[in-house]
Amino acid sequence: MFLTALIFLVVDFLRLHINPIKSIFIILFGSLLRKKEFTSLTGGSYLMLASLVNILIFEDRGIFMASIAFLAVGDTMAALIGLTHGRTKIFTLRKTLEGMTACFLSCVLVSYLLSILPNVHLPFKIGLIGAGIATLIEILPLEVNDNVLIPLVSAITMQIFKTLLT
Repeated sequence: MFLTALIFLVVDFLRLHINPIKSIFIILFGSLLRKKEFTSLTGGSYLMLASLVNILIFEDRGIFMASIAFLAVGDTMAALIGLTHGRTKIFTLRKTLEGMTACFLSCVLVSYLLSILPNVHLPFKIGLIGAGIATLIEILPLEVNDNVLIPLVSAITMQIFKTLLT
């Protein structure tokens, strides 16, 4: 995980500071970038950083897997559904009720699937709490990139509740 995160960060650093690399990167991946990612780290780098931090902090495999899946699946579904079918705006002009619902339902599905996998040991009710927190983080208009906050805050919350309830 460390090596993967390092590779992502090095590529992003080079892309941001060396124009020929930036040009090649934009040709290859420009259509996948959000407007703000042309001048800052990509979502992939934030995902790798969050994964590295979470794997170092949380020994519980289920909490780690859920927190990263909430970002990978939930945030992606929120964007896909919100951008294509979103009509009811919430908090900001960029977030919709439809996207929020897609995020929550997909995170609940992730929680359920992890709860039935052998050797994961993530109780569904703990995953459900994490799904709610991940969805809340996704819709709030926060300054910190949600690719860092969703896995970190949902994992912390699940760890707290798992400790309290078991």
